[in-house]
This record gives sequence, C-alpha cells and structure tokens, in this order.
Amino acid sequence: MVQDSFKPKILGFLCNWCCYTAADSAGVGRYQYPPNLRTIRIMCTGRLDPVFILEGFSCGADGIFTGGCHPGECHYQVGNYEAILVAEFTRMVLETVGVRPERFHLDWASAAEAPRFVGLITNFTRKIEGIGPVGQAEGEGGDEVMLKVAAAKSAVGGMRLRTSLGNLAKDFRKDNDYSLETVRRRVAEKLGPAIKTEVGGQEILLRLKRQGPLSTADLTGKVGAGGQRSGGLPGQVGEEGAGCREGRVLVSGLTRRKQGSEPPEDGRRDTDVGKKRYE
Repeated sequence: MVQDSFKPKILGFLCNWCCYTAADSAGVGRYQYPPNLRTIRIMCTGRLDPVFILEGFSCGADGIFTGGCHPGECHYQVGNYEAILVAEFTRMVLETVGVRPERFHLDWASAAEAPRFVGLITNFTRKIEGIGPVGQAEGEGGDEVMLKVAAAKSAVGGMRLRTSLGNLAKDFRKDNDYSLETVRRRVAEKLGPAIKTEVGGQEILLRLKRQGPLSTADLTGKVGAGGQRSGGLPGQVGEEGAGCREGRVLVSGLTRRKQGSEPPEDGRRDTDVGKKRYE
C-alpha cells in the first residue's frame, strides 16, 4: 500500500545544448510524462561533479537522472565522455555506502529527440517507483543511509579522490577508449581501494562526531568488517596508541592520540597538529 502511493522525487541534471532543449521541446509539444522531475540545467554533462549527485541524495532525491548530448556530439568535444567516467565513479561510491547504484542514471538525448527524452524520464521514474524510497530498498533506516551519504560527500570532495579521478580522466583522454567494460574495469582498479578507504575514514569521523566515543567493535560492524574501509584513516583506529583506550575510540581535535597523554614537546595543541597533518 505504501509502495503504491510512493511518488519518487527525481532530480535531473540536463545539458543546456541537448537534453535540456529536448525537455523544453517536450513541454512545447505537450508530451505527457511523469511530473516527478526537478531540473537543474548545466552547460555540459562534463561539468557534473560527484558531489552534486551526493548532495542531491542528501537533500531528499530518490533518484537522479543526468542527460546530455550523444557521444561524439558534445559542444565541448569530450564533455559527455568525461561524464561517463564520473558516472561510473559515482556508482561505485554509492555502492560503497550501500545505496543502490540504479538510483543514478546517465543517458543521452539530442535537442531534436523530445520523444526519446520523455521515454527516458518515464522509464527511470517507473524504475525508482519500483525500488522505493532511499533506505527502504537498502534495508537500512533513512538516517543511517544519510549519514553514509554525508561521509561519501566529504570523501569525494577531498583532494585525494579528486586528484585520482582527474589523473584517470587524463589517461582516458590519451587512450580514447570509453567502452563501458573498460571504464568499469579501470575505475575499479584505480579508484576502488581509495574510495573504500576515504569513505570509510570519513564515516568513522562523522560517527564519532555525532555519536561520541564508540567501541572499535561498533565501528567495524557499521563501517566495514575488519576495518577494511578505515585503512587510510590517520592513526589507524584500533591500533595500540592510536586513540584507542579500553576498546573505546577517542577524538581529540583531528588526532588520534590517547586521551590524557603528554602534549607534543613543541607545545602545539592537538588541533594545530591536526591542521598540519591535513594541510
């Protein structure tokens, strides 16, 4: 009964030159399609940032559609190819935090393809209706999913992942092979481990900030078995002398020193040490 009455919120990022114009043409032509879509116009799908997608889910979207020019027809030459890479990266991030990657979709429609645009939006809306609200299909509460999405947004906005994604994009421009199989394989190989590490680390920090001290057992159970996703966190949560005392993880500024330990010899505060580490 709840599923029958569910009306998904669909956020759309549409290319100014093609897909947005197709949407405009569909309106002028009085084509009928689900009214769930809320559109944000971007100049090119190459401008799409993974942070935009995660922010959309944080703001309550149940599904996010991105539409651009057909490959080879980009007004900026390679923008939609860049979007293919960003889309696969974003799907991997969503999968890492437990959000079904089907909630995000990238497709193409030229300015003259209003009927195609209508079909894409209709099919995507029906798919999200079948999946259900964020959190329900994932088997977790909405608050828990939103916490993980917030952690992913912080990780994706960080320098390490952005630099790694940029370097991979340069490699793809040289090789010029954007086949789906190649993109999936290379994103998994080059970015997969870093995604798990950075997202896991941000999730730990966010949980400690919101929930206070937690046992390492609680953290590994929620963030990842065996601390697999927390491997890159400064201080290695759970290691002796790395902010763990009697099975409790402690937060002091941005460091992981034992609470009550002696201050640094140079007299700097914890926050000063943390700032230097993250600069």
